[in-house]
Amino acid sequence: MVARLAFTVVLSLLVLNGCGYEEGNQLPGEITDSSEQTVELTVTGTIGIELGDSNYVLGSVQQIDHDLDGNILVLDRSACCVRVYSPSGQFIRQISNQGSGPGELLNPMSMTVVGDGRVFVETPYSGGMHAFTTEGEWLGIVTPFFNNPPMNTIGADSNAYAAMRLEVLPNESGDLTCTTFIGRYEEGETPVTRYWEYEFPFDPNDLTALLQNSLMGRVFTADRAGNVFIAELTSENYLVQGYRADGELFFEVEKDVDRVEKSAEEIDDEEVYVIAYLESMGANGVVLEYNAEPFRNTISEVEVDGEGRVWVRRGTVLEPVFDVYNSAGEELFTASVPEAGDDAVFWDFNIDEQGIIAFSVNPELFQQVYILELPE
Repeated sequence: MVARLAFTVVLSLLVLNGCGYEEGNQLPGEITDSSEQTVELTVTGTIGIELGDSNYVLGSVQQIDHDLDGNILVLDRSACCVRVYSPSGQFIRQISNQGSGPGELLNPMSMTVVGDGRVFVETPYSGGMHAFTTEGEWLGIVTPFFNNPPMNTIGADSNAYAAMRLEVLPNESGDLTCTTFIGRYEEGETPVTRYWEYEFPFDPNDLTALLQNSLMGRVFTADRAGNVFIAELTSENYLVQGYRADGELFFEVEKDVDRVEKSAEEIDDEEVYVIAYLESMGANGVVLEYNAEPFRNTISEVEVDGEGRVWVRRGTVLEPVFDVYNSAGEELFTASVPEAGDDAVFWDFNIDEQGIIAFSVNPELFQQVYILELPE
């Protein structure tokens, strides 16, 4: 029961942003340095329709990524498959399907492309971490995971990926303790490097603490050189740190950002969304009570592109705005998505060496993947 609760909670929650300010109003917490260079990201295409060709009707998008050729991969949790699209959004093929046979998936929870080109799909209900070629050939289970598997897998170099994991184990006194950490995995069940970890008492009646000390506590990403970038989700400070594959700290940026209080509507929407999502994932038989933090996080997302530039999404504003830094930690420019609309508060981005894509974790109408472009 303990492992299942932690497993269900950590698997089911995505990074949230609130809503509540009308479009066009000046937003509190916005950094207004007139000397900074601002560029606009343009949405050049979309994948996903409400009705019609089943290859384009997306059920429940769990994760998106690029393969090494720039094709767009979409993990559809409800359809139990990975759909592959061209860089412009044309359907190419489907990888796997729902079932319990070899290479089939049940309730897949994460997906990424590792540095050698293989597609890793994590589903504890089907034995663990499955590997596929981008052509769809099943290569077997590279690592068995049945309880508390790695979450939010991000492909790195060679056969490696970065992931967050939550372990619930008894301490010397026999009390259950949670340890949450972000580590580097190279197919094995044990991480070869731990970049960050935190230990706290396990209280099955305190859902808020469990979430805020695990999946809602940090965001992270990785690049093809094996570097991992981590930021704390907090309203107290703005800090991003980068680590080499062996754990050496080599990158750090900080910024003074004013705290921004959430509106009552934001808080209500966040609490309702979290509970509804957990219930939809089957988290039953436990007390589901979640209390949102009263202030917005300074950072909501971290990404890294093919030039080694680190993209830090501001959490203090509702529309997508990124502070972009070079590998030395110097701020280069600010990027925004002015045409994104009200739904963009829930967008989750994937920025890597192949480009920029995004999807909404809470779409207003139907699921879509957005293809974006940075002007030259």
